[in-house]
Amino acid sequence: MPRVPLIAFLYLAIIVLTWASNWPLMKLALGQVPPLKFVLLRLVGSLVLIAPALVAARQPLLPYRGERLALFWVGELQVAGFLICSIVGLSVLPAGRAIVLAYTMPLWAIPIGIFIWPETHGRAQLIGAAIGFAGLVLFMNPSLVDWGDPRILGGNALLLLASILWALGSCLYRRQRFRSPFWVQTFWQLGVSVVPVAAIVIATAPGPVHWSPGLLAIVGYNCLVTTALGYFLWGKVLSMMPAAMAGQVLTLTPIGGFVLSLVIFGGTLSTDVLVSILLIVAGIFVTLRRQN
Repeated sequence: MPRVPLIAFLYLAIIVLTWASNWPLMKLALGQVPPLKFVLLRLVGSLVLIAPALVAARQPLLPYRGERLALFWVGELQVAGFLICSIVGLSVLPAGRAIVLAYTMPLWAIPIGIFIWPETHGRAQLIGAAIGFAGLVLFMNPSLVDWGDPRILGGNALLLLASILWALGSCLYRRQRFRSPFWVQTFWQLGVSVVPVAAIVIATAPGPVHWSPGLLAIVGYNCLVTTALGYFLWGKVLSMMPAAMAGQVLTLTPIGGFVLSLVIFGGTLSTDVLVSILLIVAGIFVTLRRQN
């Protein structure tokens, strides 16, 4: 596998820090806004911020011809699909558990990547993924989740589906080399994602939004940092490294999100959680070792 530029890991560090802090914030916001309305506000706000910047930079609002359909499906999967399933799952489960399940993405990226994109995964990468996700599996053991509650099971299933859709979209992105500027790609993916989210919101007619300064701050943070900047940097990362490898680094995100959730919402840090964290960190170390 070619050497990965160091800038890719800087981008990943920014993604990890901002996305980890966002899950507890989104959980707080869901007390004031219905889940899918929150996603719609997040997407529309990001588009409103990006569009003038593209116009000012004299860049097109649409990707180049021949790239639009591929980027459409990438957006529907890793943006719309992920955000819809994950926010509904988050409304059911605690923020710490929700983020861990959503970030099982690399577990699915490896088999999906092998099937649709002939990327070579070295032994260390496969072993590292296995070690890291053994840690994530511990978050799902019966002592930490009530498997007899259909609502809880549904929340878990939606978050796992979100991770699968994210992995599929990321692997599809890696399958093709795009020439369109990254901000144009990001704008297009967010734009096409508005359609299914808006359709569901209109069809289900969820409750009203109870605006407050705190909610405005959370929505603004989601529009500017975690959505517009986050998906832009994620696209840049995927142009430099395989989705499975990038996703393995992102397993640091649920660790941060879980700890922040404990601080904000309370709870206990049990032995199996500590073991999980050690396994995840060990998996990342093994995965990122260079092969001779």
